[in-house]
Amino acid sequence: MSIPHLNIHPNYGQKVAQSKGFRQLRHKIIPRHAYLPLKAEARLALLRLKAGSVRKRFRNAKDLLINLGSGPKGQPGWINVDAGKAPGVNCIYDCRKNLPFPDGSAKGIFCEHFMEHIDYTEEAPCFVSECHRVLKAGGVIRIIVPDAEKYLKAYCGEGWESLAGIRGLDSDHGDPYFKCRYNTRMELINVLFRQGHEHKYAYDFETLEFLFRHCSFSKVIRQEFGKSLMPELCIDQPRRASESLYMEAVK
Repeated sequence: MSIPHLNIHPNYGQKVAQSKGFRQLRHKIIPRHAYLPLKAEARLALLRLKAGSVRKRFRNAKDLLINLGSGPKGQPGWINVDAGKAPGVNCIYDCRKNLPFPDGSAKGIFCEHFMEHIDYTEEAPCFVSECHRVLKAGGVIRIIVPDAEKYLKAYCGEGWESLAGIRGLDSDHGDPYFKCRYNTRMELINVLFRQGHEHKYAYDFETLEFLFRHCSFSKVIRQEFGKSLMPELCIDQPRRASESLYMEAVK
């Protein structure tokens, strides 16, 4: 029987249908949507075995600028942290539950479109508390995430216009980032909230503010693209501006 698979990110159905040999057998035993998270966690577990040597490297560090979850957008002169190799990454580390830096060793932390990839109840409090520990007094953290409130307000409106503007869709509801076309607005919302297995939580400012105050930050403010309490932290990606929530917190 020919199955009309949906061409929506992450395209699991199509990829399973195209698999052959061992991969085809594996998909029959473990669904792709369940296998990929297990594979990712296994890789991160191996990475954590090397954590001691990374911490030793930074044991005397001070006045750091840290880019957490930098991906290929690492900055010269910064400590660019990511769990995978990419251009500019100079610290490979799983930073969901701890950071490899001494107390008070950072003057600024930048984190763009990473927090939505960690679990809200198990990992986010650990991550935010670690950022607080690593910052020196008066240090600033700049957090950027997809703005769930903005998306939900647009979804509740009429038609596609507002959602298309936030996401940068073309006239046929095509997503230039994921190279797919949405049939319904809820498909888009689910890609935002889930992104396959990658996204774990969707944030608004109220929730981020609560979380950071819960983890001892004294000052939490809403920011905007290109504006910061610490100008050095303004390394935002322009292409993410329309969909993003900008927040800063001070230790």
